[in-house]
Amino acid sequence: MQPITLYIFIHNDVPHRAINTLGRAYFKEFTDEITAITKRSFIFKDIRNVQGMTDFNYKSQSIDDVLHRWELAAIRYKNQHGLKWGKTERYILVTHSPLNETTLGCAYPGQPAVIASLKHYQVIAHEVGHSFNASHNNAALGHNPWGSVCETFMFPNASTFRSNCYRFTPENRDNIRAFLSDAL
Repeated sequence: MQPITLYIFIHNDVPHRAINTLGRAYFKEFTDEITAITKRSFIFKDIRNVQGMTDFNYKSQSIDDVLHRWELAAIRYKNQHGLKWGKTERYILVTHSPLNETTLGCAYPGQPAVIASLKHYQVIAHEVGHSFNASHNNAALGHNPWGSVCETFMFPNASTFRSNCYRFTPENRDNIRAFLSDAL
């Protein structure tokens, strides 16, 4: 089965101390969850200091505009490097800050281009979830093993008063599994 490749473009504004914790703090839980759902492994490609990519201007009031521009930049990068663009490749711009006052990240449903800030731990998982067809409609609150209320990865309004469940709901697991089921 084809592994999922994450091309992780670390924006130049991400502090070095955050870069050192990216794998464990922002990627491990949701990639473990997707592996459990789909039986696919992950390949992580950490990309830094690439002009036009890691200095990408992501600050915008128009989310459609910034995501479209990121998608074009990612396609250009893919073409220059002979990479694939499909169901098992994701081109993720990881930023230090939100895109604007209200938007922490963005992704087109079912598409490889993703932008996600480090504002909250679940933003990357949430946006990558969208790119695998997970939705807000199937998000839920749950309880963690200690009895605290927690948010599943696709919960639309993160709160500092709730913890992260570190999982997708059964419905979103089905969405992800169905999306990747025919990927070679």
